[in-house]
Amino acid sequence: MFRKHWITICVVIICVLYGIQIVWDQTHHVSEIPILGYHHIVEDCDKELYYKHNMWVNSLSSFEEQMKLLHDKGYHSVSLDDVYEWRMGRKKLDDKSVVITFDDGFYSAIKYAQPVLEKYGFDGYSFVIGSLIAPHRKSYQPDIRQHATLADMKDVSHMEFYSHSYDLHHKKGGFKVNLLNEKQLQEDTKKAAACTSIEYYAYPYGKYNDTIQKVLKKSGTKLAFGFNENRKAKITDNPYALPRFNVDAYTKLDVFYQMVSQ
Repeated sequence: MFRKHWITICVVIICVLYGIQIVWDQTHHVSEIPILGYHHIVEDCDKELYYKHNMWVNSLSSFEEQMKLLHDKGYHSVSLDDVYEWRMGRKKLDDKSVVITFDDGFYSAIKYAQPVLEKYGFDGYSFVIGSLIAPHRKSYQPDIRQHATLADMKDVSHMEFYSHSYDLHHKKGGFKVNLLNEKQLQEDTKKAAACTSIEYYAYPYGKYNDTIQKVLKKSGTKLAFGFNENRKAKITDNPYALPRFNVDAYTKLDVFYQMVSQ
């Protein structure tokens, strides 16, 4: 009699836990996630001295303030592999998921952003312009936006490196991605792949067209990212046109929190 009663209790507990799990899944698994985009990070004194009115250069203190907010609010960074599996419908992400990216391959992402990411337990993803990878870097100069070397990119914890094209980061006479034919874009992508992985790819200036998307798809790129669309990426978005938020020097902390939370 006691055993039968105990089995009934166990069955009830299992049913309750299963119901809680269903509610949790429906409440917390999301169909859209925030992908944050940064560029250059500098110490506050250098921001004031050299980049005071440059919106693309963020102060170190503002970056750390943003990362601390994410940490304190319970957010966790997810990998680009996670995003790919989520987009393909093979992985669920929760409402505290965030992706942290950096464009152009500046050395500052390693020197300043990476230690902050490590401090708060986050991972970041840097998209590198292949043609601007420095052959060897001289001592750090805060008044110059220095690009990382291949040596700089080796064995960096909490940060991975992918492509921002080989040499499409030009807009004189129009965005270069729109001025080249398919064969030329294939050649640029081939050169980019020789420098760093093209498994994931960020379009220079966030600009893309059908031709570059076709080239990337044929080249084995899994996901490609725009920029400055300032909305969350949806699971139904084109995997070769995922949007990112522009987190620039003028992004106030309350606005930043709205990006990730709403």
